[in-house]
Amino acid sequence: MNTFPFNIFPGAGGNWQTFDTRWWSPNISVSFAGDPGIEREVSEDVASYGTQIGWLNDIVVALTKPGGVAADPAAEAALKKLDNARAKIEKIKKRRKATALDKAREALADLGASDRQAYARLVRSLDADKPLGSG
Repeated sequence: MNTFPFNIFPGAGGNWQTFDTRWWSPNISVSFAGDPGIEREVSEDVASYGTQIGWLNDIVVALTKPGGVAADPAAEAALKKLDNARAKIEKIKKRRKATALDKAREALADLGASDRQAYARLVRSLDADKPLGSG
């Protein structure tokens, strides 16, 4: 039996060893129930999942004690942070809820502001029902 970690002799029975590189650099795949864009923006700009869960833990533990959240300064601070995060998350959701037509209008406005000629070609192509490259 070959106990050497690498097979340094080609053709020696195919005893090649492989390293699982995920041990050094794990790939994390998260399946979101909602909009991945919203989830990413919330975790980057508002609070990570771990932070949000920490706030919830502080609040839940305080609720099990006499006096509840009001008697626990850490839990009261966590509740304020959670409420602030909730308001920010609602703003993100509302902003991202734009319809396809709203998004198209916004994209056209951006194109018109940045490249009037490209905007004019696009509008002419739509009016004439011809390919974008012509005209």
